[in-house]
Amino acid sequence: MGDHDDDPYPYHKLCGYLCTVLTSPHPLPFLSHCHLITDGSHQQIIFKSLNDVVLSPLSNPCGHNGAVSLQENSNAVGKKMTKKKRMAKRGSCLKKSGNSVAEKKRVGRRVIGMVNGSVSVVHQIRALVMHKCVKILARVLHVAESEGEVVEVRVVVLVDVYLPVSVWSGWQFPKSGPIAGSLFRHLSCDWEKRRSMLVDGGEYFKNALGDHRSIWNLSGCHVLGCNMHCDVPDSSSKKRFELHEIFKGLPGMENKEQYYSSRVKPADNSLESGIWDLTGDILMSILSALGPKDLVRVAATCHHLRSLAVSIMPCMKLKLFPHQQAAVEWMLQRERNAQVLPHPLYTNLSTEDGFTFHVSTVSGEIITGVAPTVRDFHGGMFCDEPGLGKTITALSLILKTRGTVADPPDGVQITWCAHNGEQRCGYYEVDGRNFTPNNTPLAKRVMNQSARRGQLSLDKSTLMNDPGQQIEGFSNSCPVNGMELSPAPSSDQTARVIQLSRVKRNLLHDYDETPVFSNKKRRKHRSNAPIYVSEEQRHDRARRLNLITGNFRDFNETWVQCEACRKWRKLTSSVADTDAAWFCSMNTNPERQSCRDAEEAWDDSCSLTHVPGFHTKGTSGGEEQNVSFFISVLKEHYSMINSKTKKALTWLAKLSPERLSLMETIGLASPVIGTGSVSGGGDSRGFHKIFEAFGLVRRVEKGASKWCYPQKLENLAFDLAAFRIAICKPLDSVRLYLSRATLVVVPANLVDHWKTQIEKHVKPGQLRLCVWTNHKKPSAHSLAWDYDVVITTFSRLSAEWGPRKKSPLMQVHFLRVMLDEGHTLGSSLSLTNKLQMAMSLMASNRWLLTGTPTPNTPNSQLSHLQPMLKFLQEEAYGLNQKSWEAGVLRPFEAEMEEGRTRLLHLLHRCLISSRKTDLKTIPPCIKKVTFLNFTKDHARSYNELVVTVRRNILTADWNDPSHVESLLNPKQWKFRSALIRNVRLSCCVAGHIKVAEVGEDIQETMDILIEKGLDPISEEHALIKYYLQYGGNCLRCKEWCRLPFITPCRHLLCLDCVALNSEKCTFPGCGYSYEMQSPEVLTRPENPNPKWPVPKDLIELQPSYKQDDWDPDWQSTSSSKVAYLVQKLKALQEASRESSQSIYKDTQISVSSLVLQQDCFSVNKAALEKVIIFSQFLEHIHVIEQQLAFAGIKFAGMYSPMPQINKMKSLATFQHDATCMALLMDGSAALGLDLSFVTHVFLMEPIWDRR
Repeated sequence: MGDHDDDPYPYHKLCGYLCTVLTSPHPLPFLSHCHLITDGSHQQIIFKSLNDVVLSPLSNPCGHNGAVSLQENSNAVGKKMTKKKRMAKRGSCLKKSGNSVAEKKRVGRRVIGMVNGSVSVVHQIRALVMHKCVKILARVLHVAESEGEVVEVRVVVLVDVYLPVSVWSGWQFPKSGPIAGSLFRHLSCDWEKRRSMLVDGGEYFKNALGDHRSIWNLSGCHVLGCNMHCDVPDSSSKKRFELHEIFKGLPGMENKEQYYSSRVKPADNSLESGIWDLTGDILMSILSALGPKDLVRVAATCHHLRSLAVSIMPCMKLKLFPHQQAAVEWMLQRERNAQVLPHPLYTNLSTEDGFTFHVSTVSGEIITGVAPTVRDFHGGMFCDEPGLGKTITALSLILKTRGTVADPPDGVQITWCAHNGEQRCGYYEVDGRNFTPNNTPLAKRVMNQSARRGQLSLDKSTLMNDPGQQIEGFSNSCPVNGMELSPAPSSDQTARVIQLSRVKRNLLHDYDETPVFSNKKRRKHRSNAPIYVSEEQRHDRARRLNLITGNFRDFNETWVQCEACRKWRKLTSSVADTDAAWFCSMNTNPERQSCRDAEEAWDDSCSLTHVPGFHTKGTSGGEEQNVSFFISVLKEHYSMINSKTKKALTWLAKLSPERLSLMETIGLASPVIGTGSVSGGGDSRGFHKIFEAFGLVRRVEKGASKWCYPQKLENLAFDLAAFRIAICKPLDSVRLYLSRATLVVVPANLVDHWKTQIEKHVKPGQLRLCVWTNHKKPSAHSLAWDYDVVITTFSRLSAEWGPRKKSPLMQVHFLRVMLDEGHTLGSSLSLTNKLQMAMSLMASNRWLLTGTPTPNTPNSQLSHLQPMLKFLQEEAYGLNQKSWEAGVLRPFEAEMEEGRTRLLHLLHRCLISSRKTDLKTIPPCIKKVTFLNFTKDHARSYNELVVTVRRNILTADWNDPSHVESLLNPKQWKFRSALIRNVRLSCCVAGHIKVAEVGEDIQETMDILIEKGLDPISEEHALIKYYLQYGGNCLRCKEWCRLPFITPCRHLLCLDCVALNSEKCTFPGCGYSYEMQSPEVLTRPENPNPKWPVPKDLIELQPSYKQDDWDPDWQSTSSSKVAYLVQKLKALQEASRESSQSIYKDTQISVSSLVLQQDCFSVNKAALEKVIIFSQFLEHIHVIEQQLAFAGIKFAGMYSPMPQINKMKSLATFQHDATCMALLMDGSAALGLDLSFVTHVFLMEPIWDRR
């Protein structure tokens, strides 16, 4: 039958095809039709030809979806073990572990394969056909037969897959969407190739397959030619899926010097001289002296100057290495160009007649319109190896873009204003329905924090959003008196500007017990004006000062309130814009341009003719200025608004003109809500504060509260119309200040490092630096507009996320955010405060700086990368947890090539990493590993621990890792990790482990020996019992051992000798055969899957011992490693001294004695060696300190648990004290420090953490 002889499915379209390989009892003719059926007797999925030949799916190929071999930790050791007969008593509580770890892993792999396509596509096709999702047409294309005695026939079957035409009207898979996605990623739409397969009688496969090797070497999906699975040997495959190997294999940046051949040519040859006469060196010197903005302007003039300006880092004191220059260029490209990329989880297909569609390989979703895309983010991961100058590169990027303002989101209105008289600064306001530049809903950002704070959700942010709560007489647009009023601006803190004709200095003095400005407070305010004001102080001052704003005098004055310090300033030159933010720095009066300056005094002599929130009687009200005032008050008290407060505000809005007039004369009783008045109880505080902020005054008469107008009002009434408009406006808007600053978040111990690097390598006065590490909050506008670099700590970042907190970091739209040692975001897979706050920061560019992208923990691997992608706001995987898990994490953990390919594609796009081995400009590091012998006492201590561990493992069914209690068992990784640490520590520090018999176990062993013929009163009985209690010499090798083995034939052997043979006694001339127990008989709850026979009588004969934790004793340790260290340090000191003397002799010239002594001192200072001594164990550090002090070698310590301030002092001593030779440190101090002046590093033990 030909390809176009008929249309088998008129209501379906041919959307793709694949070639799968099946087994057959004998060959079939070309283009034989096959039908998919299920064998009812065995429930097997098979294809059957028209002449009833059965084609069966292949069994899982070995190494792909067959049995998963459990990788044993042969070097693992354990902490504590009991003997076999004691474990048998615990078998009843261990029955749940009936399946072995290997079996559980096999089940997990199969489940992952079914979802992600690692099982045969025949099963996927059958599931989709059964659910009526697709239709198929199968035909035989090629037959291959194996060679040998047993002939196997394999058949290549072409499977055409048809989709309903309703796909192009929105149809989706009703069931099995993930299975459909797994199938469709194997489909091909190369219709020319398909036609070739169908017309040449099978010649296509004969030419394409050659020796048919691909038919016999298939991956688990059974699709011919599939490259989505790993086909390398198991050992190589495991290495391919190790993260540190993947990071190591990423290409580094080009580190070659760039040479430019361009030059400037004069347009007119008649010109004699010009810029073309200047050499490249001179032009480079000129460009190096320019600032960032001037450098950009010059670079825009011509190609030659632009090419020269690429390598110029303005305001830097040093020249970058080529790999650093390349990194800066790459980072600039990432920040400037955010490309639109095809969605990595969608495959593009087209039908035979040209209709295109796209299928998600994860969910099976079908899209028939525009191809799904994702927008690349601005930023990335900067992962140079430690010691390659990431801090300098980051500072160069900051300097290269200094003065650049962050890009605002699309569609927002920017309000520009002057700040400090020179900058053009801006801010914008958004509500929950706006979006950030990264296409992340800001509503989500605000809701995350407000949900944690217990505040109103965004859908309740408008007080009158419920139609059932509408006030009779006006709607959301709030028409008053039949007139539609223009909406008021929804600013977070609209500047309160008052034109005054009369001023009262202390309006609240008559109604409040405490004056606003007592002499004591005034003096304190003038002497200790704080930069930061607490939230409670701001609310209290705002409540008081809001009423003062309305005081007027006979002559006109204009007053405005600063949004940062809440102080009122009298304007001398111009009237401020009431719709714009205003800060003290915008004041034209030089004496009042800082929030530290004292507030000016008020005149309290006359009546009030204008107050915010009130309008002149006889006017319609609804003044825009009053609307803005009410909105700002409501937003300021947003956290106090609850259901009862909303009812009180509704009561105020419903007041009739007659009842409102009572407030001016006798006062109006507090509203009654529910069963009682809100004047009492816990809800009254927010209600009172809001009303008082409006300018109303509360009086208490005979226990009842009344609300009144302020005294001395002159022809003013409460602007109820403006209030009604205000409560219809959303209150969840957020003001964000556009900033030129870069926020750098660092561990606490790196704050001084960044400050030092800026002071050392950046020209003075070029970067305005703010360091914020304490609880005192700076103002948001100051962070945004007054600094180029803001440095804070991860602990401060975590503290800023919490209930009822309005962090200034959340109110700034930074140019970029950099997280130094950013891998700490992935140290926990839970949603930490640090991660939530980092994700909520607004920034145009986001960067992670780290030399170790993932932590080295037993379960670290790939899952720790996703929190970092969340911070970077990577659209495909960072903001979509399900896509990350289904598209990358689970396939990668199942060692499927598609997971690895997607991960590599992601990392190639957003990660840069330079390695020291690839950089020719950095001299090679000379490494030397020295093996030393233990001292005699130290060796005894080490051997005692190791033998104890080995004995415990041997008695667990003779080193069987399947034993539940064996520390070779993967389940015991916690105890194994603790024991490994102890063994490593015992190489450095001597110690001891206390061993005692458990109960009467030794006596039970002796009783068994007596039953087998041992005389209880013989010397042999006493000797065996003594050896079992206190240790003794092995009868075979004569070596002393603390815990000897006693054999059933009554020979005392050490661990090494007894382990030589598991079936018989190894004592010369004995040859006693142990009673062996086979795996079938050995199966029990504590060992459900025994690996090999074990000597039952030998193991059960051994007594159990109680073992305490290993206790290091550094005070009495005599360490050969520390002795070797001291010897090397003294040799370095001697070499430095000889070098200094040689230089001194060479410089003996006719100069004064004083000058010669000064030169000699500087030479000695420069020639002194600087050494780092690194250890991961505190006990080892104490031993080293002790021996260095005895040897007279001056050193500084920088290790935990030292306080951070002491660590910084030690570092400064090491850096600046010429006599301090060594810095003794551990891993807690080894992050991000600049120790490039060090000449030698001594690693006192191998580094266990591969990072």
